[in-house]
Amino acid sequence: MKKLIFILSVPALFLVACNQKNNSADKANIPVTDTSKMHAVKQSADTSIKDGQHVVRYPNGVIKEKSYYAAGRRQGECQSFYQSGKLWSDDFFDAGVLDGIATSYYENGQKKYDGSYTKGKPSGIWNFYDESGKLTHSKNYGKIDKQSM
Repeated sequence: MKKLIFILSVPALFLVACNQKNNSADKANIPVTDTSKMHAVKQSADTSIKDGQHVVRYPNGVIKEKSYYAAGRRQGECQSFYQSGKLWSDDFFDAGVLDGIATSYYENGQKKYDGSYTKGKPSGIWNFYDESGKLTHSKNYGKIDKQSM
C-alpha cells in the first residue's frame, strides 16, 4: 500500500512543480525584452478563429492584442498593448506571416525599434532606440526579393 501511495504521489508532485511560475525575474525587476517577433515563424491556422477582428484582454479587461484574421491566420494590422493599455507593438501580417512595417514601443511611449519584414524575415534598415527615444544603432538586413520566395 505504501508503494502504491508513493508511486501515485511522485507524478503529482512533478506536475505541481512544473506548473509553478518562476518569478525571480519579476522580483529582481530585471527588464525583459520580447524579441520573438524579430524571429517570426509562419503561424499555423487557428481553427477557432475563422475571419474578422480578434481581441484578447488582460484579466483586468484592458486590451492585450487586437488583430484581424482571414482563414484562421493573422491578416493585416496586429497591435499588442501593455497591461497599462499603452501600445507595445504595431505589426503587419500576410497569411499569418509578418510582412510589412513593424514598430515596437517602450511603455513610456518612446519607440523601441522600427523596421520591415518581408515574408517573415527582417529586411531593410532597422533602427533601435533607448528609452529616451535616442537612436542607439541601426542594422541593415538587406533587401529580400519577394519574387524568389
